[in-house]
Amino acid sequence: MVGALVRSGRQVRAFDIASDVEQLAGAGVADVMVGDLLDPADLHRAVEGVSVVVYIGPPMHPREVEMGHGVVSAARHAGVEHFVQFSVTHPQLELLLNHQAKLEVERCVLLSRMPFTILQPMHYMQNIDVGQVVAERVLSQPYSLDTRLDHVDLEDVAEVAAKVVGDPHHHYATYELCGRDFRNAHELARIIADEAEQEITVKQVELPGPPTPGIIPSEEDDHRHDAMFRLFDHYGRYGITGNPNVLGWLLGRAPTGFDQYVRRCLVFH
Repeated sequence: MVGALVRSGRQVRAFDIASDVEQLAGAGVADVMVGDLLDPADLHRAVEGVSVVVYIGPPMHPREVEMGHGVVSAARHAGVEHFVQFSVTHPQLELLLNHQAKLEVERCVLLSRMPFTILQPMHYMQNIDVGQVVAERVLSQPYSLDTRLDHVDLEDVAEVAAKVVGDPHHHYATYELCGRDFRNAHELARIIADEAEQEITVKQVELPGPPTPGIIPSEEDDHRHDAMFRLFDHYGRYGITGNPNVLGWLLGRAPTGFDQYVRRCLVFH
């Protein structure tokens, strides 16, 4: 996301809980701030003097809704001209904890009185580490190998985000960003095998269980485990999909195919 904004000529202030300042500075970021999304003072410091906020909430965090409300409140107080929220496709699937959190933050954005754009990306292709799959000759996933999921290239999503930032033509819009690959693990493995010219097998693995008895997990660990269990159970039973037309319209071209993503990964690998 940062790279796409910098390439589009934007002056970027990056705010994160991580302290990987050198990497962000090397990417052309004008200003790097490390802070806490639960600290109002840090949030006000982060949005001071900016015209657009691009907010990407932390996935599977028990206080993601609280964080999102804090960012929206700080942006509104600072007079931000455009608020871009990264949500998720089908946030109304509220039994999924990560979707539930994104939907609640969407509600906050809708009521903020700020011009907004909500981006709802699909399951990312980048969740599949092609280099690792090729090295191990196995594609593993913790849900049914037969259920089809839609996939979208994160680079396509970042390209769209960079286009909509600060553009009033995209104010008050909610965009579902879905790719054109609706495939199961067997089909994905065949594509990787064809591109890498080697045999790839598929394997369903179990979701890691609770910690050793007697060890009390943290709130974050509990929430993350519950959220992942619900998500993978849903993927295995129902899959998840959407329509690629909006993404293609915004890109001005066909969305990246999984075969193209694999070829790109193999070049870098």
